[in-house]
Amino acid sequence: MDFGVLGRLSISRDGEAVEVTSAKQRTLLAVLLTEANRPVPSDRLADAAWGESPPAPATLRWHVHHVRQALGGDRLTRRPEGYLLTVHPGELDAERFERLCASAADLDDPARIAEVLGEALALWRGPAYADLADAAPVGIEASRLEELRLAAVERRALALLDLGRDGEATAELQPHLLAHPLRERLRELLMRALHQAGRRADALRLYRDGRELLAGELGIEPGGALRELHAEILREEPPPVSVRPAQLPPDVFAFTGRQAELAVLDDLLESEGSARVAAVSGVGGVGKTGLAVRWAHRVAHRFPDGQLYADLGGRDPGEVLERFLAALGVMRVPEGLDQRAALYRGLASSRRLLVLLDNAADSAQVGPLLPASPCCFAVVTGRSRFEGLVAGVGARPVPLEVLSSGQAATLLGRVARVDPDEALALAELCDRLPLALRIAGARLVTRPGWTPRRLADRLEQERRRLDELRAGELDVRASFEVSHRDLPAPERVLFELLGLVEAPDFAPWTAAALMDLPLAEAAELMEQLAEAQLVQQLGFDEAGQERYRFHDLVRIFARERALESMARAEREAALDRVLGCLLALGEEAYLREYAGGFRLARGDAPRWRLQGEVLPAHPMGWLAAERATLMAWVRQAAAMGRVAACWDLALFSVRLYELTGNMSDWRESSTIALELCREHGDSYGAAVMLVSLGSLELFEKRYEPARDLLVQALPEIEGPYRALTLGNLGLTERALGAAETALSHMTEAREIALHEGDRATESLMLSHMAAVHHEAGRRDTAQAILGWAATVAEGIRRPQAVIRFIAARMANDRGEYERAERLSAEVLAELATIGDRRLEPSVMAVRARSMRGQGRIEEAAACARDALAMARALGDANAEQEYARLLDSLSGEPVGQADLT
Repeated sequence: MDFGVLGRLSISRDGEAVEVTSAKQRTLLAVLLTEANRPVPSDRLADAAWGESPPAPATLRWHVHHVRQALGGDRLTRRPEGYLLTVHPGELDAERFERLCASAADLDDPARIAEVLGEALALWRGPAYADLADAAPVGIEASRLEELRLAAVERRALALLDLGRDGEATAELQPHLLAHPLRERLRELLMRALHQAGRRADALRLYRDGRELLAGELGIEPGGALRELHAEILREEPPPVSVRPAQLPPDVFAFTGRQAELAVLDDLLESEGSARVAAVSGVGGVGKTGLAVRWAHRVAHRFPDGQLYADLGGRDPGEVLERFLAALGVMRVPEGLDQRAALYRGLASSRRLLVLLDNAADSAQVGPLLPASPCCFAVVTGRSRFEGLVAGVGARPVPLEVLSSGQAATLLGRVARVDPDEALALAELCDRLPLALRIAGARLVTRPGWTPRRLADRLEQERRRLDELRAGELDVRASFEVSHRDLPAPERVLFELLGLVEAPDFAPWTAAALMDLPLAEAAELMEQLAEAQLVQQLGFDEAGQERYRFHDLVRIFARERALESMARAEREAALDRVLGCLLALGEEAYLREYAGGFRLARGDAPRWRLQGEVLPAHPMGWLAAERATLMAWVRQAAAMGRVAACWDLALFSVRLYELTGNMSDWRESSTIALELCREHGDSYGAAVMLVSLGSLELFEKRYEPARDLLVQALPEIEGPYRALTLGNLGLTERALGAAETALSHMTEAREIALHEGDRATESLMLSHMAAVHHEAGRRDTAQAILGWAATVAEGIRRPQAVIRFIAARMANDRGEYERAERLSAEVLAELATIGDRRLEPSVMAVRARSMRGQGRIEEAAACARDALAMARALGDANAEQEYARLLDSLSGEPVGQADLT
């Protein structure tokens, strides 16, 4: 059991706290501890806890009983002389403290004295018996222990002074003198520590404050020891020292932008509280030093005691502290990092200093260099995000990104002395990175006849871009190499492989595939690259994935390193895993969304299965989040000659494009894949892409080209995908007025889907067959087939929505306007859930017609206006014309662009 009295009374047993919450019982326990292992009479216990209102003997016994229960065992026993608390050697912190102090008294070595007394003083957690010292016997013991503590502090301070550890002595003496300002021995020792540290003025000021305090409080002069020390300090000539360091580098030429970041630093400067620290972070060359130096010059007048600056690149904190201490006037710098840090903080405690710590590696390097005074301000810059400083000292993070396009062109124009409008293209090729912009500007100034356009032409070639962005000691590639060199091996390999990826951004699954790792391990590697500022975190996408991207110049650097360090087979194997992972995830998302329906054609490209869960509850949301990734990998697969993977990716992307109305990506991806298939003689893949392009023509209501493409592809298409092909051909024939041909194609498609167990395709074919019968006047047949379709589609969301939509249109035609309105509302709610934008305008138009049928013309017009706006947003010109006519019929006025605003 452990008893703690050097602070608030505490008890623990086997490391677990023992709670005694009653104030009376805590007082009884405190009195018993002051007399540990000696009996304490009952009346003394009662006097301590109850004062002049002694309790009944039974009350005292009841409280003692509860103390005994808390302690357990036979620790508290009753003797004829009173109650006795048994405390074994080493259990009471006060006893351990006194034993250490006694052992220090027998020592002569200052280092050992400082060590032993440091261990003794570390036992103190606050004033002895902190919450119980009002009880007379407890207060007496607390005063005795406090006197022993002060004696130990003074003895340890003497030992530290003998060792030349003046800063450490200063830091330890200051709080005790604040608590005991009339104790002359503490003041004398602190004066000596300040004087030895070269702080003569502070030592004299301390004497003057003490003299005024003694005169005001006690009406006496300082004692002889203090007066003699004061006279000794006065007799000494102060050494010629720099009392106001001014170490800031020159201000930054042509500084541009960063108003928001400057405002953050201004705001932090005006804040109150503990030491103020700003942590400026970002990729190499982004202008961290420039921001810090510009702001430091702006506010230097606010720090009358000076400014300290250090470039921490590769430097030991102890070396930097030596320079800082010398600048602050210390003639004899102590050995050891801790001693230097303590002296530095002591010196800074009475000064208003601005400290700029540039190019820091991490929080650990910076820690010893931070002043602790709220009068000081520190700005730290580096590639790290300095999470340790944010958590440990409340540092304000100031992350830097590249400049905006306008700011980048302005900076380049100011450096190169050209019109910023002429520099826009060149600024973009410099990735709007300040270092690159300054290098480009310097090259233009120093090369007569060169124009921004000429240099931009040279930078257009990616393989030469980093070579061009070098001027003297300024080198964009070298700034990236610093971060790259410091990466552990796995992060370095991932960084280089990511440079080979053409996608504009990426989620952790990409890293997992590149590295052949489980998802969790890859995500951790991505975090480390973000910490090193080599990739930028973009936040979370709609599928809940954290996304990352490269700055363009960093990506070029990463690709360079991959091409230099890896064999071609290694690079291609990594990229093939990503292709395989994307195929596997896309296929899984598609199958989950459609409950195994809408069977697609499938290429023979291998799948790579990821260890870890990526897809969210609504898997099409993942495909939507990866839209740009899909398009980029279709292009990259084509560039790599991966034919099957290319058309496979293009094919399952179609469903995403259907939902989102992204027709341009649909056309581009299918066209790329079609050309690749033809180039490599893949007739089946080519036919699949013809179906895809024919379906696109159908979606865009170009029915003749749609029929030509679908008919051309049909002979090559077999298996489940033939059902979708025939279904789209049937829809095309229906639109062209060939109802019976349409029914024939749809019926064959439905039979194939039924045979394959593809309920999604089967239900849609039935619903479209119902629509054809309805248009032909066979409404009972249509209603029966549509009911059948709804049964088949049970549990598959998009077919259910389409079937309800067709049911709403049919209800309008039968004059069942209220039912049509209700069904259209259900469809809109379902479309919002599955993210289908393409069908929304049509549903709004159906809703408008149902409201018109009920005589609610204004509401109908509002719905028609929404349908028209949606169609225009999707670029559906045919639908736009249809809904404009509908709105015209409702409002009685021609519809123009102004009607949508």
